[in-house]
Amino acid sequence: MTNIVKLHYFPGRGRAETTRWMLAINQIKFNNIPIETPEMLLDLRDSRKLPFDQMPLLEIDGLNLSQSSAMVRYLARKGGYYGSRDEDAVWCDMIAGAVADFGETALQAAFQPTKEIAIKALQERFNKFGPRFENRLNESGLCAGNKLTFSDVLLAEALNSYLEWIPHILDKTPFLNDLYKKVISTPGISHYLKSSQRYPMSGSDYVIDVARVLRRALPSHMSDQNRFVIDNNS
Repeated sequence: MTNIVKLHYFPGRGRAETTRWMLAINQIKFNNIPIETPEMLLDLRDSRKLPFDQMPLLEIDGLNLSQSSAMVRYLARKGGYYGSRDEDAVWCDMIAGAVADFGETALQAAFQPTKEIAIKALQERFNKFGPRFENRLNESGLCAGNKLTFSDVLLAEALNSYLEWIPHILDKTPFLNDLYKKVISTPGISHYLKSSQRYPMSGSDYVIDVARVLRRALPSHMSDQNRFVIDNNS
């Protein structure tokens, strides 16, 4: 009997979404295990399955994996998405590092005080990284080598988030637009994006869910900022 692949994380996309896209392109079935309360997080920590006491946690092939970048690379090797040559692999790693910086702005967008501030930050970040990614794709239409790699998937996932905030952001970058369409049209990712496993775009509800589970303060622009904070001195 095949063990069910499980992905433990807050009930939202966040830092688990790149792993979901990599599971999808590999057409690996998985279950989202939403951690929705402080007690659920405590139980997960008590299980000793979290190597560094952090989520997301991916249970796969008898392993307990943490750190999103490690999960992505494990799945890349498993599915043959790490390039055909050493040169491809190093380009995958370089682009993945750049996409991490690029994508961080999208991850933080839901935490911004207003939609306008979030969009301004995203546009400025795209203006910095977009032309560089476009120039890289100008050679073959792919990030590394002559077939899809995990760096293409990571870049497309980040672009998906940018497009949700700024729908026409790829109008002047045709190679990026083509790559994005190529990745989301792969059978596994196309199916995932239409499935019930796909969480909605992160908004204030997601911010509240994270604060509740971690018992942390909400961003200062939100009402009742300390509603989930536990005063251990009282």
